Amino acid sequence: MPSDPYDQDWEKYRERGLARAKELGARGPLRFDENGLAPDILEAFQEHGFYTFENMVSQAEVDELVQELDGVLDNAPTQDGGTTDKHGRPCQYPGYFKLAAPSAEGGARNGLLQGVDQAVKDQVVVLLTHPLMYMDSVVRLYGHPNLLRVAEGLNGPDFVPFNETIHLKVAHTGAASAWHQDGRTHWDDQGRALETSDLGSPSHGINASVCISKATPENCLWAVPGSHKSWYLHDGGEFPPISERLADAVPMTLNPGDIGVVSRSSLHGSYPNRSPRQRTTILIGFHRRSSAIGTTARNGHSSMGYNEAKVVTYDDAYVNRRARVIPLAIDARRQRYPDETPYVYRGITDGGSTEWNEQAAAEMRNEGDEYWTRNISL
Repeated sequence: MPSDPYDQDWEKYRERGLARAKELGARGPLRFDENGLAPDILEAFQEHGFYTFENMVSQAEVDELVQELDGVLDNAPTQDGGTTDKHGRPCQYPGYFKLAAPSAEGGARNGLLQGVDQAVKDQVVVLLTHPLMYMDSVVRLYGHPNLLRVAEGLNGPDFVPFNETIHLKVAHTGAASAWHQDGRTHWDDQGRALETSDLGSPSHGINASVCISKATPENCLWAVPGSHKSWYLHDGGEFPPISERLADAVPMTLNPGDIGVVSRSSLHGSYPNRSPRQRTTILIGFHRRSSAIGTTARNGHSSMGYNEAKVVTYDDAYVNRRARVIPLAIDARRQRYPDETPYVYRGITDGGSTEWNEQAAAEMRNEGDEYWTRNISL
């Protein structure tokens, strides 16, 4: 990247990206017709591989998410792999925090950290994994009817969970995320995405990023329209470096309460954040059940570290048990928002209890058999 990330060329690139994003028409409020998602939303998603749904989560709920997250971060370890927080207390969930040194991206060398505590200069939290384990507000968010209606609209009614994370793109020193496509399994021998014509989502599923801060071109995800249709790694191909400002990429800007939905087959990434604004997003992913069942994949999301990833063949028992998280979250939300019409999940689960209570929460956290050990990577 240039030594000054926000040089004159960046300003031109930023404005072109914002103008192109507006022209695409891939954002707006959630709308339906008698058949489900409004046809123009489906068409935009099918054509471009992403869509931003505006004002999906209320400000009051965003505030609850921020408040609980602040409490969780107050108990974060001070170093990656550490077990005590800045107060000297034991971390309740130490393995679920990923930290990185801001200096690795050149922030300290460029003098961007002047006046910041040394503890922050050393390492900062950039990722929280599997938040359903320790954040009740995220469990309730997971059962949000707007989110689940989008998941159904793009995947069909028997959609299943994939993975959940919280991303913190820190101010001034936030690291870049390389250009990449998440999907690895469902491409044909010509590198084309395997799709079904009646649904909006490619077979690699969707990532839904619930924004609880403000996402600007400087800190947000950028995506390349139409890139979900072809695999960049086919036949020895490579992803472009994030130092390359791709001419056709557009920024997925978000306001608190917006949800940015991206096909996992799309080429996407984010530039280093040297702005004074942090971006915080809660990522919740879903697949089509038909894409998962019978597929064998290296599952980097069903362990605590990608180096521990195992090759898994997803059978009915595996997928059905993981899917029960959906009705459990719906019930957790019903208890908190009794006047809201809950989403009705029509997918297949393992038939266990769908009542959210202490027993259900304990089952999800059962050591060695946590809910996320059945995450689904495709």
